[in-house]
Amino acid sequence: MLRKHGLAENLLTIVTPVVAGLALTTSPTIAATLASSEARVNLDNFSHTPTEIFTLTDTRTNTIVTDGDVTADAEAEANFTADPFGTTEANNYSWSQAEGEGRRYLGVAESFAAIIGYDFIVDAGDTFDFDFMGFLDLETSIDNLPGEYATAEGMISLALYDSTNPGNWVLLDSFLLSGILDTLGESDTLDYQFSENFTSNLSRTSLDTDFGGQEELAKAVINGSYSKTFDSLTKLILIEAKTNQAQVQAVPESSSLLGLLVLGLLFLGYGFKQKGRV
Repeated sequence: MLRKHGLAENLLTIVTPVVAGLALTTSPTIAATLASSEARVNLDNFSHTPTEIFTLTDTRTNTIVTDGDVTADAEAEANFTADPFGTTEANNYSWSQAEGEGRRYLGVAESFAAIIGYDFIVDAGDTFDFDFMGFLDLETSIDNLPGEYATAEGMISLALYDSTNPGNWVLLDSFLLSGILDTLGESDTLDYQFSENFTSNLSRTSLDTDFGGQEELAKAVINGSYSKTFDSLTKLILIEAKTNQAQVQAVPESSSLLGLLVLGLLFLGYGFKQKGRV
């Protein structure tokens, strides 16, 4: 560990002055980038109530600047209410955004939110169902290409498991909506898939996309439901989760390789410092 840390510091000592010198010869053009990924889901009208509920949220942001300004922000929230004599409903939200301006910077934002309902007990012959709605919204924008880089990714998933046999969960049905915007690549996509017991308004014509160019977007609004009738007593576990990532980066053309090296080494040094604090 110490050897690797020392190597990173030595490389930074050698490379940083070289890149700083090259920066004097690059174009003074100021560039701006933006990447945003946002998602929300609401679940309600449950036919059954879980015996236990759980929520999860997490966020992470990192920024590195050697010439310019950059910000990275992330939010996540999750709520689950389960009342056998009242309302059972859940919702969560996840948002990540990074924005930069200048000639050399890197910003990354990540967020995660999930809800879990344990042991929905469904008797033989009963139908388990619920409704859900939400959205996924991805956007990226850059001023000049090449030299700038912006990516936004997002995913919404629902999974229903049969947990009747402890320790042996069986996936019954799933729903997935995911998208990627990549200004420097050809991986732009917005797609979905779900099993037969899910119904949804999603179709190819309901997706809002604008791929290519310096401003991109991918949006989808979801309205759907789940319904399944069981032949025998069944315990169910429902998991709904979402992840959102946004990243912006700028590296001068004439020093792109060295710039990427410096940014990578700075991230490496950041990782060593974080581990050292644990």
